[in-house]
Amino acid sequence: MAGDVGGSVASGGGAGPRKVGGVRRARVTKKAGTNLPVKAGAKAKGRKLPSQAIRRACFLEVLRRTANVSRAAREAGLATSTVYAQRGRSAGFAAEWDAAVTEALDALEEELVLRVRQGVEKPVFYGGQQVGSVRHYSDALAMFILKARRPDVYGRVVAERAAAEQGEGDEPSQDEARAEVLRRLARLGASGDVDGADGD
Repeated sequence: MAGDVGGSVASGGGAGPRKVGGVRRARVTKKAGTNLPVKAGAKAKGRKLPSQAIRRACFLEVLRRTANVSRAAREAGLATSTVYAQRGRSAGFAAEWDAAVTEALDALEEELVLRVRQGVEKPVFYGGQQVGSVRHYSDALAMFILKARRPDVYGRVVAERAAAEQGEGDEPSQDEARAEVLRRLARLGASGDVDGADGD
């Protein structure tokens, strides 16, 4: 009897189930190009596929990393129309979907804040060859983040600046008016006129 068991184990390299201790165990492999498990015989028969729950979990995992619905559906072995249909039918799945996208966007915001603080290295070329690099800081990106996170403060500042540039603020402040007068007098080089103006 022992020889029979040993022979079964030794010949277990075939496609069928292995017999160990008188108990047959199904082989488990993985679907090509994915991490989705496929039962033994599924590849040959072309019928048995990962369960819908496993595919949904794979979809949410990829969505959590990329926020890309098409890519997540493709890697989970699902059609994009299928996942949208499931979202419409299941409030729970829709909530998990939204949470996954939010997590992905949070990671993106974290990366943008890091770029604002630390800058980005950009190569410097001379004569067709890279001779060094310079760290670039983006004020536009910083303002974008500030307006998004604190619109009550920075959104108002931008709106007021735009209104001033469009001439909607007709009355300049006293300091602005004085600075403009001094700038024009300096341009004319009329130093004597400036002294006379101060005396008045």
